Amino acid sequence: MPPLVTATGSQMGATLGLAVPAAWFWPQTPPGLQAWMALAVLGVLCSGVAYILYFRLIENAGPAKALSVTFLVPVFAIVYGAMLLGEAVTTWMLVCGGVIFVGTALSTGLIKTSK
Repeated sequence: MPPLVTATGSQMGATLGLAVPAAWFWPQTPPGLQAWMALAVLGVLCSGVAYILYFRLIENAGPAKALSVTFLVPVFAIVYGAMLLGEAVTTWMLVCGGVIFVGTALSTGLIKTSK
């Protein structure tokens, strides 16, 4: 199935799944135009485009390799925390990040083990 169809279906399912709680917890004062525009931009750019790219990656690289990018989320969280928030990076974090990188490289076939 084309990535755009899969991404659209996923987003429509999520929208329908969140419609009931959104209606149930609707605020007394409705959100303004600026809030709706921010929601639309975040939904389209951060979720919609990301889903299209992710499902295209699944189509081109395969599901196992596409899933491996999620293994690197903790490493990038540490990098972003250090760069943007000034959080301290410990030696233990670097060691664990190295283990994650090596494990991801092994699982994707970037590093081959000899038999």
